[in-house]
Amino acid sequence: MRRHHGKRRGFIYYTRWLLILALITVAYNYLSKIYAVSNYIDADKIYASSVLKDRNFSGKVKEISTTDGIKAYFLEEHSIPIVSVSFLFKNSGYAHENEKSLGLTHILADMLLSGAGEYDLLQFKDLCEENGIKIGFDVDADDFSGYLQFPVANQKTGVKLFKSVMNSPLFEEEYLALSKSQLQTILRLRRENPEAILSDKFSETIFNSHPYARAKFGENKTISALKADDLRNFMHKNFAKDNLIIGIVGDIDEENAEILLKDMFGMLPEKSKTVALPKADLQFGGHEYFLPRDNSAQAITQFVTHGTTRQSADFYPLYIANYIFGGSGLNSRISGIIREKEGLTYGIYTYLSIFDAVALLKGSFSATPDNFIRAKELLLSEWQKMAEKGISVAELKAAKDSLLASNNLRFASTGGIADMLVAIQKENLGIDFFEKRNGYIEAVTLEEVNAAAKKYFSITPDFVIIGAGEKEDKQ
Repeated sequence: MRRHHGKRRGFIYYTRWLLILALITVAYNYLSKIYAVSNYIDADKIYASSVLKDRNFSGKVKEISTTDGIKAYFLEEHSIPIVSVSFLFKNSGYAHENEKSLGLTHILADMLLSGAGEYDLLQFKDLCEENGIKIGFDVDADDFSGYLQFPVANQKTGVKLFKSVMNSPLFEEEYLALSKSQLQTILRLRRENPEAILSDKFSETIFNSHPYARAKFGENKTISALKADDLRNFMHKNFAKDNLIIGIVGDIDEENAEILLKDMFGMLPEKSKTVALPKADLQFGGHEYFLPRDNSAQAITQFVTHGTTRQSADFYPLYIANYIFGGSGLNSRISGIIREKEGLTYGIYTYLSIFDAVALLKGSFSATPDNFIRAKELLLSEWQKMAEKGISVAELKAAKDSLLASNNLRFASTGGIADMLVAIQKENLGIDFFEKRNGYIEAVTLEEVNAAAKKYFSITPDFVIIGAGEKEDKQ
């Protein structure tokens, strides 16, 4: 009787959140057009007022392992009675989906929280809320990730719930139908959102036949065809010990962290059946791709050229060059000229985007159709200037000071630190990365930054544009 009642309330829960999702999406799209919210972030100002400003993180990261070979990076932190576990399964992101099951990983990330073992959706969520337990899953192009966070006093309940999710998710038809409907609603909303349309067109155009070009959230047809067995088969194929990366942070000692590790993941199969994606061989050189959009109040673009990997000697020089050029928010060169001085855009930025199969230097801005051409001209002028003249001694010092000072902001939560421990392992940055990171920044010379600027900014980026320019794609 209680289980049936839980289903009804679960249905109401999903329906309510579907409506809220739609309202939030509409509101966010409206506000982002007016205020370009994400580009108002000033890292220096945030750091200056942060309680983390003068804190020194002295904890030492260790590698721990179980008797059956499960490994994790571990940081003991007793300041608050919470433990955070982050993890990912490599080569299990949406670019690894079968072309006939696009959308599966997003459905799976949702469905894993719709009830498991002896608990239906409502019982599961009630237990999490009552015990301060957080469990979640996410997916990007390359990997499927998740986390468990619990108060130390409720570790037993947290682990029990997590194991039920990994061992016996219910995947009931009622909730599967709701989850598919929710994802299809997202697809419908994206078709009305210029930024989403641009993002999808960008992937389709730039990546062409590579799996990264596939629809991030799937397609209506493939989503509708998904069955519970498809989710179970994906888990069986992709969730295993050999492609698992784990980070643990919190109020727990090394011995008990190893016990936790085995308790959470010991049930997984030894070997996955995943396959790495082929390298994406992309060519750039100033190509432009246009998406017509009549009566558009804003013209929007994403632009891209080659970047570099974390393991490359060019990484930190290019990281600093990009930070100065377009990566430091309102303090960047292009923001100062195109936004502050000329008033042509509410926000413009660039960033390094590193996938398993390709490394990119990307950027974006929006402007009214009347201002778009001038903004793009100024961007390309500054792009060329960066390649030819590089940066100054004063710019290098200011960038280093900001990057060194704001590093502590990355340690604001145990969950965030656990995520970083996972990223450190995935990118092979070394167990002592927290201790050495600032040294890597300090060691970069003006000559190295300007060499990287010349190498990467000498190639004119490709542009994907919506709301301005030609009516057809051109190359």
